[in-house]
Amino acid sequence: MNSRRGFLKRALGACWIGASVLDQAMFRAVRARAQAAGNYTLPTLFDIEKAADGIYMALARPASLINCNAVIIENAADLMIIDTHSKPSAVVSLLRQLRNQVSQKPVRYVVASHFHWDHSHGLPAYRRIAPHADLVASETTRKLIGEQTLPRLKASFDELAKTIEDYKQRLAKATTPQDKALCREMISETQDYLQEMKNFTPELPNLTLERDLIIHDKAHDLHLAFRGRGHTAGDVVVWCPQKKTIATGDLLHGFFPFIGDGYPLDWPRTLVAVGHQFSFNNIAGGHGSLQRDTSRLYQMANYIEEVTERVVAGRRSGKTQAQLESEVTPATLKTVADRNFGELTAQGLLKHRRMPPPLPTAAQVLSDSVKANVGHIYAALERST
Repeated sequence: MNSRRGFLKRALGACWIGASVLDQAMFRAVRARAQAAGNYTLPTLFDIEKAADGIYMALARPASLINCNAVIIENAADLMIIDTHSKPSAVVSLLRQLRNQVSQKPVRYVVASHFHWDHSHGLPAYRRIAPHADLVASETTRKLIGEQTLPRLKASFDELAKTIEDYKQRLAKATTPQDKALCREMISETQDYLQEMKNFTPELPNLTLERDLIIHDKAHDLHLAFRGRGHTAGDVVVWCPQKKTIATGDLLHGFFPFIGDGYPLDWPRTLVAVGHQFSFNNIAGGHGSLQRDTSRLYQMANYIEEVTERVVAGRRSGKTQAQLESEVTPATLKTVADRNFGELTAQGLLKHRRMPPPLPTAAQVLSDSVKANVGHIYAALERST
């Protein structure tokens, strides 16, 4: 039988250089699933789509613990990869796909668009697999990864244990073979994640920017930019002017915005600044589908601004968070009434997220998303001033 090291070497190809110090615990979940099937096959977690010549989006397939998309930019001699998913083993899966479908060039730059777990937990894997690569982020994101990653990860373990029990209860109530299989799969994936991450140590970016960093590659220019607070305090976009393409992380993507760590008073202005300062036709966001025009940017900016204005006015009049969550509904928002944003965003979330049965309707997703945004904005207004 071929050795496990031999399997990983074949899977990663040229990326194996410098990987002799790989922490094998990182891949325990992958190996366990593979051994159960009698082989060492890595799961395919992404669908690779071409955004422009030499630029690709790895669209994350639905999973119990969400992975972000990744953007892969093929330079003259190497690769830049933007965002690193929710776990190190996802990096191994992606690199296997890139070797087979895109390029065997070495990884030279890895960019964390922001600090959230589903975008930065793969940084240690890249540090081990590509030890000479630069890990790049804003200075603020580097600080937040150092301060927030381990406390949030540890807090998530208890929540995920409760989630597993919820899935087990749903499994007991499931009536169709499809629902039962989905529940079992979600239980297994969540348990694998807990096993893989229990000894996780974050990796800090070694190269940071305050506002701009421009890489002049022989193939094209790559402009890394921070244009203000939005989804977090340190969101970075990566723009390639020659290819009219921008990678935006969760500052702009195909789902409803998550505002739990956001700055709703700043976010619309930041989006507009990005739209005005950089010329692009292709938007590769952190979640959801590739966008082929700039309409999404202004839809999201207008939506966040409208909900924020409603919450600000409600707070001034003395209304509680619960009152506003019941009053600010999809039916009362002009931006959500636009099917190209509201309904299609809800449908996109259902398509790209894995949810336990019984599955919600698009209308339920829409209602729940707006309610969550209202609550997060209500709580975020103090830090946004």
